Amino acid sequence: MVYRTKNFIFILILLSLVSTNIVMADNLIIDNLKNSSSNQPKEEFCENQSTKWCFVTDKVMGGVSNGSLKLKITKNINFYNMSGNVSTENNGGFIQFRTNVINHPKNKLYKGVRIKVRGNNQEYAVHVRTKYLFLPWQYYESIFIATNEWESIELPFENFKKSNFYQPSSIASSDIKTVGIVAIGRNFTADIDLAQIEFY
Repeated sequence: MVYRTKNFIFILILLSLVSTNIVMADNLIIDNLKNSSSNQPKEEFCENQSTKWCFVTDKVMGGVSNGSLKLKITKNINFYNMSGNVSTENNGGFIQFRTNVINHPKNKLYKGVRIKVRGNNQEYAVHVRTKYLFLPWQYYESIFIATNEWESIELPFENFKKSNFYQPSSIASSDIKTVGIVAIGRNFTADIDLAQIEFY
């Protein structure tokens, strides 16, 4: 009886520690590229992606934008580089790379997305999709400028704008299924690097 009681107490302590770690986690790392060599991106339909990141253009809906996503290393920094030409012809106008959000703690809500990026001094966006969005053109968006120097940028979820009026107005991080970096909305040359992305 004493043995069982000790085991029960030990299990309670372990559960308490695990629960505390989940609740107190400061951030949820989506990708810090430390093990990126096995996560080479591919161009494919993102809903069926088999890699950590996938690259997709508006060609899936008849557009003519083009580009590529490559894993690069410069000065001991691993990063993804998305480059290409965004065209609004044929009702198009975007290129993007995105990934699934997994292992979100059950007892934690995050305030926003933090990204480490650099680029060609152009405007880009972070798009998130939640479990409540079912159509491909539905998303929540937050805009940022990618300068030619590495910079950490925080984008609070409360500032994300919905793409359609009938979407829920607010976002809970636990409901997010995918997050992506997007060049969208105008004719321009895209060139952006991503070294880290996380929820904070």
